[in-house]
Amino acid sequence: MAIDPPGPGTHALTLATPAFYVLAGTLGLFVVMLFLLRHFYPSRKRGLEGYLDAAGESLAFLVFGIVLVVVLVMRDPRGNDTAFSLYETILTGYWLAFAIPVVTVGSSVQARSRGAIRWLVPSLVIAVAMFFGIFAYYYSVA
Repeated sequence: MAIDPPGPGTHALTLATPAFYVLAGTLGLFVVMLFLLRHFYPSRKRGLEGYLDAAGESLAFLVFGIVLVVVLVMRDPRGNDTAFSLYETILTGYWLAFAIPVVTVGSSVQARSRGAIRWLVPSLVIAVAMFFGIFAYYYSVA
């Protein structure tokens, strides 16, 4: 079965959903936390390092998710099965709820072991595999 690239279709895609608002609000909260940290503790390098260590992966996943969903909706408000499956993979939250902690743990283990335990790349591979697994599920039911 060939998968077409995202494009026009029959599925309504919108940003006006509680799931998108939660995703955007979560990213906004991280940005506010960073702003407050920089505002109240401008010269605290370790505070910023701690924030980036704890939130770096989450920020990357949130930005990726928001950008993907916005691009899909702006490009084709009525998307095909592929666009719908990508949209659902992000907005249902299952992938993010799984991928963020897995990659955060992998990154933390590698950082704390000073690179002796190389878990970052395997955790990213697991997160990508899970993305495609959830995408395949939504594609099969679209």
